[in-house]
Amino acid sequence: MSKKTIIGIIAIIILVAIIGVIYFLGGNSNTGDETSQTISDSNVRFSNAEENNAGANTENQTEPTTTNEGLKTLIVYFSVPETDSPDNMTQDEENSTVVVNGEVLGNTQYVAQLISRYTGGDLFRLEPVDAYPTNHEELLQRAADEMRSDVRPEINSTIENFEEYDVIFVGYPIWNADLPPIINTFLEQYNFEGKTVVPFCTHGGSGLAGTPRTIANKLSNSNVIQNGFSLSRSNMESAETEVESWLQEIYN
Repeated sequence: MSKKTIIGIIAIIILVAIIGVIYFLGGNSNTGDETSQTISDSNVRFSNAEENNAGANTENQTEPTTTNEGLKTLIVYFSVPETDSPDNMTQDEENSTVVVNGEVLGNTQYVAQLISRYTGGDLFRLEPVDAYPTNHEELLQRAADEMRSDVRPEINSTIENFEEYDVIFVGYPIWNADLPPIINTFLEQYNFEGKTVVPFCTHGGSGLAGTPRTIANKLSNSNVIQNGFSLSRSNMESAETEVESWLQEIYN
């Protein structure tokens, strides 16, 4: 075999390897690397924003709202905006927040409100009894300590009539490529048997980080949608369009 032929074969092998790597890494879209799923038409109907605009204003209400198909949807989320002032934000504060009409919202909080607007679902915000610090370094340290010790932070309020809901959206920021500990508290505190669970997250570059599978492993008696929604903190300006597109996909 000639030297030129050998070089040609090596070049082809390198090219194939490069293509494989690009394919592997290219899956950082809204649905991450999970298998595509849709919610059965018998479960949920996607609605446009005009029909359900009031949904974003029903946070932590205790009476389930019935959706257009007669089923009840709840959006449960955890969000830690690192400031409540829209002025003179640090880079870390900007990374954790969205300012909407002068109001400072956490990234995950904003996505949760959009989902509520489009689905008509009720909102419930998970807040710990021992509030998280807003100082960035202190927050990182506490998160690391809790995750290292596998802590279950106590939630400061409960969801009444949880058993009456059929579809549960679960939202969170990605912490250290995993679920925040308070999400584990929530998943272990309620009975999800027979419910459809839809994960969504915001992140700094990790995508869903395998968290839909983590949730499914915890909730073996429920239907956990694997193609959850993920949005990078650097793309929050596209949240409304991205959320609507994803909802149309999973409700198809």
